[in-house]
Amino acid sequence: MITLIMFIVLSSNPIINHLLAPAYAVSTIKVGDQLNITSKLVSPATNFTLGFFTIPETNNTYLGIWYTIDDYTKVWVANPSTPINTSSSVLMIDPDTAKLIISTERTTLVNISDNESGPSFNLTATLQDTGDFQLKNETDNRIIWRSFDYPTNVLLPGMKLGLDRRTGRSWNLTSWLSDVIPGVGAFTMSWEPTGDDSQRFTIQRRGQPYWRIGDSNNQR
Repeated sequence: MITLIMFIVLSSNPIINHLLAPAYAVSTIKVGDQLNITSKLVSPATNFTLGFFTIPETNNTYLGIWYTIDDYTKVWVANPSTPINTSSSVLMIDPDTAKLIISTERTTLVNISDNESGPSFNLTATLQDTGDFQLKNETDNRIIWRSFDYPTNVLLPGMKLGLDRRTGRSWNLTSWLSDVIPGVGAFTMSWEPTGDDSQRFTIQRRGQPYWRIGDSNNQR
């Protein structure tokens, strides 16, 4: 069954998190650091973990974020449409482009961030306790990219659905291809403009209306 998952409330037990936390965990990488296929980032209070995971059914590997106490539930995937299949891949900050990338042997496999900041060496990428993965320029303390602006199939507290009027970006949720494969699925959840400077909650199936709040002709 293809599912579209929305988490509105997240509660965690700090005692359980402390017991399950790695003996030594970091939440940040800098220019020059590399997160390999077996390494992990863990948010400061150990709420979330970021790392590579492999789907046994396909042997494809993805970079994702999950609850530290539940590694089965992925809340964000960096490369749902571009899986990798090499054990030498690493996550790093490219100093030449200031982008977060997945690379192997000096070859870029996936551009995770889409920022156009130019070369910089004073960058950090930090996994926050909210589940947000933030790329920051430490020179001016400016966030230049964040995973919360690119939701996949899970809405966490602090994320938004709708239209970012500043950038023109649309925040949507998109279902996985299947229960285990995080490729782009058939369903999209969004706030849809109605033409009168308002929006309505809608789900589309392969680009066609599937369900809307306030629509008396809901179809399934």
